[in-house]
Amino acid sequence: MKSLPKKYLATRERKEMWKDAKRIIEKVDKSLNLSEIHVVGSFVSKKKKPQDIDFAIVTKVKSKKSNPAYPVDLIILPENEDIKEYLDFLKKYMKKKYGKDVKPVKLK
Repeated sequence: MKSLPKKYLATRERKEMWKDAKRIIEKVDKSLNLSEIHVVGSFVSKKKKPQDIDFAIVTKVKSKKSNPAYPVDLIILPENEDIKEYLDFLKKYMKKKYGKDVKPVKLK
């Protein structure tokens, strides 16, 4: 994987966020055999304190040319003291975007 340009790692907080996120993405890459990894969102903007790092990843799929696979959004949250805030944010986001009766469904 290429290095992230230094201009996005200008602060200690950004460096720490990137170190943790890179470790996770490298593990995901080994498991899913990713063909492309893109950093998107506020982390690659001029925002001083981004809340998270968003990735767009392209996976290799074993299929014919007319690939029936669909995109999947995956949010990886750290299990720490902020987890309740993250989950509450997702509930509010879904309610606002999809309606008051829509909420996350816990599978595990």
